[in-house]
Amino acid sequence: MRDVGGVTVLVLKGELDVSTSAELERELDRLGGRDSVVVDLRELQFIDSTGLSVLVRAHQRAVEAGRSFALVPGSGQAQRLLELTGLDERLTIAPGLEELT
Repeated sequence: MRDVGGVTVLVLKGELDVSTSAELERELDRLGGRDSVVVDLRELQFIDSTGLSVLVRAHQRAVEAGRSFALVPGSGQAQRLLELTGLDERLTIAPGLEELT
């Protein structure tokens, strides 16, 4: 986790699946009071439906609280899954961190 121009950036690496999703959910809950959170998926090799659910819930909670929540999808499997599920049009997607600062 790091701060970039007032935005809290959480960089995910490896896999986001049923075995790691609870850890991400706890971290996002801990960051829930921040005005602007970005989850960077560029270093994520794999994401499953459990991981997507965590991101969708975090996005919904942020919107309901009037906070900013965005994803940097990068390329690969995570991007394809966002596109296949239509979440790339429902969630806030930032092409890169430079867009947010």
